[in-house]
Amino acid sequence: MEQLRERGKPAGAVLLGLVISCFVTTVVLLVLAFVMLKLQPETGKIEIAILLTYAVSCLFGGWYCGRKMARRKFLWGAFQGVLYFLLLLAVSCMGDRAVQSGLAQSLASLAICAGGGMLGGMLAG
Repeated sequence: MEQLRERGKPAGAVLLGLVISCFVTTVVLLVLAFVMLKLQPETGKIEIAILLTYAVSCLFGGWYCGRKMARRKFLWGAFQGVLYFLLLLAVSCMGDRAVQSGLAQSLASLAICAGGGMLGGMLAG
């Protein structure tokens, strides 16, 4: 019975890490929308803020995964970041019916998400 509990632990931690990442994304994007409404920043600054949102969200999700895992915390954090990117990609494909950004921008977003999750896993200690 304990083997079944141990097997479910990584999946539950990764899924809850994704939920945490999505919650952080929602809060940060709401704040960003308010800032955009009041200050009307340039497009370049908005794009940087969105990429930082991805990084911070994956950092929190990766931190949670790292706290729940006993070994290889940075890999679990990176895995959570990659899953977060795939979730973002799926949502953007459903909304636009096609991915509008280029391959280079998508790969940069993947690296940011995986790196943020990995950093969160390393900081979990």
